[in-house]
Amino acid sequence: MTSEQFNKFWTLNFADTIPIQHYFRQDCSDRWFRIHSLPESKRYADNEEEWNILLDRQNKIITDLLGNGSNFILVTGDFSSEDDTELHPHEEVNSIANIPFVLLDPIDLKKLSPDEYEIGQFYKPMFSEQIWQPNKFDSILKDIADDQLRAFFISVDKKLIIAPYDGGVDFILNNAETRNVYKQKYSDWLSLREDGL
Repeated sequence: MTSEQFNKFWTLNFADTIPIQHYFRQDCSDRWFRIHSLPESKRYADNEEEWNILLDRQNKIITDLLGNGSNFILVTGDFSSEDDTELHPHEEVNSIANIPFVLLDPIDLKKLSPDEYEIGQFYKPMFSEQIWQPNKFDSILKDIADDQLRAFFISVDKKLIIAPYDGGVDFILNNAETRNVYKQKYSDWLSLREDGL
C-alpha cells in the first residue's frame, strides 16, 4: 500500500477523524466502544499474572475482530516541533524499531487544535502492512500498555480501527450495529461508567 492508497482508504472510511488515536472516540462516537485490559478497570499491569490477563484479553478480541492470518495496517507516528526535537521518537521503541514504515503527510497540530498546540508542532504519521497472528505482536501491545508507544491497527477489509492504550483498547467498527454486537459479546470487559470510559 502506498501513502496515496492509504489516504484514499482513510478518506472513504474515516473522513470524520484523523490518524491520531485520541481523536477517535470523539469523532466516531457512534461506532466506538472500549474494553479494559484488566479486572476492576485497573490501568497498569504490576506482575506476570496481570500481564498474562492483559495480553490474553487483547489478543482474544483483536483476533476475533481481525481474524487469524489477516492483513492489517500498523499505524504510529512521531510528534515533533519546528526545531525537529522529537517528543516521542518511534526509533527508541524496541518493539517497532526494525519495522519498515511508509511516511504519510505531516499533520499541522496548531491548525488542528489551536488552543492545545504551538506554531510549528507537527504529527508525522506512518504505517506498515502486517499479518495478524495471536501473540506475535505482544511486545507492541506491552509497549502501548506501558505508555511507551502510541499505535493502532486498521483492517482494510473490515473497515475497522483497533487502538490499544495504557488501560484498554478502543474500537471503531464499521457501523453502530456491529459495534453493539461486540459490546454485548465482551460486556464483562466494559467499563461500569455510563460514558464507557
